[in-house]
Amino acid sequence: MFSSARSIAARMMPNGSSPRVADEVRHTLETPVARSDEHDIQRIVRHATAEVPFYQKFAGASFDDLPVVAKPMMVTQPQKFFATNVQPDRLASRQSTGTSGITFRSYFDDERIARHRAELVGAYQYLGADPFGNFLHCRAWHLISRRARASYALRGQKLYAAEQDEESVRDVAQWLRHRRGVVIIGICSYIEILLERFDALGIVLPPGTVSVVLGAGEPATAYLASMVRRQFGIDLRMRYSNAENGLFGFSSTVSSTYKLDTSTFHVEILRHDSDTPAPVGAVGRIVVTDLYNRAMPFLRYDTGDLGRFSVDVSGHVMPNVLAELGGRGGDFPIAGTRDAPRRATHFKILKLLEQIQSVRQFQLRQHDVGRFTWILNAERSPGLDAELRRILDDELGDIISCEFVYADGALHVGAGKRQTFVNEIPEPDELFRAARP
Repeated sequence: MFSSARSIAARMMPNGSSPRVADEVRHTLETPVARSDEHDIQRIVRHATAEVPFYQKFAGASFDDLPVVAKPMMVTQPQKFFATNVQPDRLASRQSTGTSGITFRSYFDDERIARHRAELVGAYQYLGADPFGNFLHCRAWHLISRRARASYALRGQKLYAAEQDEESVRDVAQWLRHRRGVVIIGICSYIEILLERFDALGIVLPPGTVSVVLGAGEPATAYLASMVRRQFGIDLRMRYSNAENGLFGFSSTVSSTYKLDTSTFHVEILRHDSDTPAPVGAVGRIVVTDLYNRAMPFLRYDTGDLGRFSVDVSGHVMPNVLAELGGRGGDFPIAGTRDAPRRATHFKILKLLEQIQSVRQFQLRQHDVGRFTWILNAERSPGLDAELRRILDDELGDIISCEFVYADGALHVGAGKRQTFVNEIPEPDELFRAARP
């Protein structure tokens, strides 16, 4: 009953969710190969080059000739990225967490907000969840007011901020027991803490209580995926999004393959060192264009993330499927030597570590070319040390030093998020520029 009432309210409210848009998003996510509509791309380009000061000098240019923009550029001159007919103080806005080191506020017009609401509906339908049902949000809520918490409660949403005391955990379990088809969504490590506490306290929920577990914000561990499957009988799903733009896509399983909403975003994979397309199937910079934000258009926006498109059996790119989604652009291992550095990825290292059952969590830190430290939540073992050193030798080579630190707690960086690889080399791209003849 409450779900139906919330569904009606969502359509009736100002800038409410559109069933047509929700169906479009769901269909796009379900379609094996779906490209962004060229008409939608050209429409937002025409608008930006006519109405947005930064883009006006590119009037008449093709989409591929537009510059790639990034957060540092937009932060220094935000007024140049607003359409001339908007008033920013009257727009909805969202501030990024600053995990990239740069705090940034993006703005959205009413129509874009309405589409975002419909995107959520379509996305949850794609995942097999009730968009207007009950949600358990696992993330930090220390800045949420009592009024906001009450609003969440009216919408059937409960908040969990990784509390580990028995009273708080049992309160969450009791809330879940009175509901069916709940969506658990949030930072992976927070969800992991909750499910670990369920195990420790012997809490077992009836089948059907949870319909979807959706991780975000940091890589998921194989341990979390196994707990989700054991406790709820479902596969862990992952969300790909950012604060500046919104929801890009979702994984079909715990694998690193993501289906992208190309009805809302046009996605490119560009080379590391130029604004040209990466080779077919190669890892590159993820660059997105929001096809509907007219107040503050994001055209060819460098997300700071790395990934690669899937390739079909004929060798053609699948533009709505990310085969792999890496970390931030600066978070890639540098292999080789200082005289001959080469860019690597930690995808294979992540997969190999997930197969080692004794490692509960890990973080690999690179201090310099050839110098690494493993930080491990695992039982100390000379055999494990040797295995991890061998992985670095095989995947990166030229290892000068490899240290090991064993820790008991969760491994986090920035905004309380967990990160499996951290490059501590200042300005790693400078190594490649210095090595060029």
